[in-house]
Amino acid sequence: MTRGTVVCGVTETPDGRSAAELASALGTRLGLRLVLVYVVDGVPQGTHESLTARQRQAGAEQALDEIARELGEGAEKRIMLGNRAEALAQVAAEEGADLVVIGSRPAGFGSRKLRSTLARELEAATPIPVVVAPPTTRKRTEHRLALAADAAVQ
Repeated sequence: MTRGTVVCGVTETPDGRSAAELASALGTRLGLRLVLVYVVDGVPQGTHESLTARQRQAGAEQALDEIARELGEGAEKRIMLGNRAEALAQVAAEEGADLVVIGSRPAGFGSRKLRSTLARELEAATPIPVVVAPPTTRKRTEHRLALAADAAVQ
């Protein structure tokens, strides 16, 4: 039996961590494998071996390891260089993703609307559904996840 896949674009920001938490919760609840992707953007082609690019990749690897450790066992990790939308679309296609999860920010003071230009870019780059994770206002409860995991086992 083939399991589905959730690809999640992460960053070390609270928005990226919220996306990772939601993607992990969805993966647990739906029995999907989780692939965390950190995209190092702003590295011009041909300069990936420069000192600055290597430092940025090392920082991305540290952040990705920390996020994966916080989520627990089972998350796969990938680091990509380039444009965020193109890199996430590429990983989603390579992994056969059923879903892409990304973070967002509130739009405006006191607004309940979310802002994510990356979601619009991904919509143009891939046919895979994109879920925009709202910013976390409280910790996701382990109780709900445990109930979902228990239900999946039965």
